[in-house]
Amino acid sequence: MPRGETGTAAARVAVCTLSSRELVGPLARLPGVAAAGTLMTANLGIEQVIKALRCDRTVRGLLVCGRDSPRFRAGQSLIALFRHGLRPEDGHIRGATGYLPVLRSVTARETEEVRARVELVDARGERDVETLRAEVAALLARVRRTPALPSREHDGGQPSFVEPDFGRLHPVGRRRSLDAGIGGFVLISVDREHRRILLRHYTSDVRPRHEMWGTRGEAMLLGLLEAGVIEDPAHAGYLGAELAKAETALRLGLHYEQDLPLRPPGRPPGPVRRRTAKERTTMAQAPALEDFLRLVTRTLGAEDAVLDLHTPLGEQLAVDSARLIELTVVLEEELGADLPDDADLARATPAELHKALVG
Repeated sequence: MPRGETGTAAARVAVCTLSSRELVGPLARLPGVAAAGTLMTANLGIEQVIKALRCDRTVRGLLVCGRDSPRFRAGQSLIALFRHGLRPEDGHIRGATGYLPVLRSVTARETEEVRARVELVDARGERDVETLRAEVAALLARVRRTPALPSREHDGGQPSFVEPDFGRLHPVGRRRSLDAGIGGFVLISVDREHRRILLRHYTSDVRPRHEMWGTRGEAMLLGLLEAGVIEDPAHAGYLGAELAKAETALRLGLHYEQDLPLRPPGRPPGPVRRRTAKERTTMAQAPALEDFLRLVTRTLGAEDAVLDLHTPLGEQLAVDSARLIELTVVLEEELGADLPDDADLARATPAELHKALVG
């Protein structure tokens, strides 16, 4: 088959699960599905969808399913793009009601090429895997009956995209003095007995001024801003980071100490001492590979996922940093893994992690 054509047998479909991350794994494994992924925004996210569809011309169908964010309405905007197209003068998606539905790095002509080739099925709100399996099969059957498209050889094969031109910023800066930034200083601690974060604000002469309890770092930071406690944006960033650490410690049972890295309970601050081979052999025996993979997916909140042994975790699962910290604790403290201090679990493969257990 000439390059760039989509013949009857080669046609495939893609699946967009909107904000329903739990659907990605089960639907990606269905026959005939080229790719499955989430969509969170009505601008950059949709741009990535269009670019991916332009690069893979075997994709002739797109199933949109799952929960659409009521705030960002990325799904509604994607449907509007396929139904009504893009305004060429400003890149705005016609009929879109999402948050900032403007595409800057793809053109109206490029979106028209995708609209002409790809059949879209609107199944927003549907989250039943068996129902979606039937939708995929029906869509696949339809697109495989459509004629093949002409090759793109005349325009040089794969499409090229213009990268956005960003002004460069450097990760440097300086906070103003504590007294100028927040009128004193703030102490943050974790109250495990009541499962809350405690924040206390003192004046520069160490007089108590404000106290706040909470369980969510973002809400607490917004409360500080609303009350006018913070005037310096740099201090807002610092306190946001510290409150996020405290929330992670509260959720995962880690030890929190302001201005220090999180660590498992009982581990002293400072460099981590690696266990000796003798110490590792006295710990619980490493689980079999199959049991280990189940442990990893369960810890990362993706019980239905089927992991490839030689693909990094971050390329297989959409997991946040808190889940990865939890996995680190499980591997090191419960199973005795000998992980480097700078280990990046998102870039590690399941095979590499299991090897760290068995030595």
